[in-house]
Amino acid sequence: MDATEYFKMVRELSGSFAETAADNLDTEIAHLDNWKVADLVAHLGGVYAYATRNAQAESTEPTPPQPESQPPEGGDLMDWFAKRREVLLKTLDETPLDQACWTHAGMQTAEWWRRRMTHESTIHLWDLRAGIGEPQPIESDRATDGVNEFLHMNKAVNAIRQRHVYPAGSLHLHRTDGPGEWMVQRGSSETELSITTEHGKGDAAVRGPASELQLWVWGRPVTDIEIFGDSAVAEAWRNLAP
Repeated sequence: MDATEYFKMVRELSGSFAETAADNLDTEIAHLDNWKVADLVAHLGGVYAYATRNAQAESTEPTPPQPESQPPEGGDLMDWFAKRREVLLKTLDETPLDQACWTHAGMQTAEWWRRRMTHESTIHLWDLRAGIGEPQPIESDRATDGVNEFLHMNKAVNAIRQRHVYPAGSLHLHRTDGPGEWMVQRGSSETELSITTEHGKGDAAVRGPASELQLWVWGRPVTDIEIFGDSAVAEAWRNLAP
């Protein structure tokens, strides 16, 4: 996927999210610890505000939270979300793709946020639809890109903040509905991550369609995954999900 495709996906996914959420704000989402849909709307709108501020700021430091990052007390939640979506799309569209900006994965360019918001929107649209009893698989090639994005974002963030000690055992991820394989293991230290796109035998292996693999690495419920080898190793890697 290129920058144009990412922008198109953010626009479409966020629009579908808003349309679906509007009539279901009081529905509880069991797999998100019984968050209501309204809580998920507030979360994603806050993420959009965060991305907007940092994508447009030519800064080497994070932009502090702004008042618009939180829905107004007593205000219309969906109107607030619509504004956060509108401003995000305008920012992603108008900010030069090569403009340097701060991200939680280190200094990147504004184009980075198009990909990040594609997959943030993807996961939370899935959360929303699953929460109201209408789960839909993620489009396969987008999900494959989402697995790549998750792994490399995790690697980049951990290189800066060292939030995780990576499991000692290796993990092989294998997409079954198209090309896509990843070998994931510790690098030269317990906080360094090595990712290669190759066929191999890990201490644990997880096989399934790309949609299921993306959901699995994000810690979401899955129904079509096979785990081989040491299941404790697989679970340790899955516990890195946000």
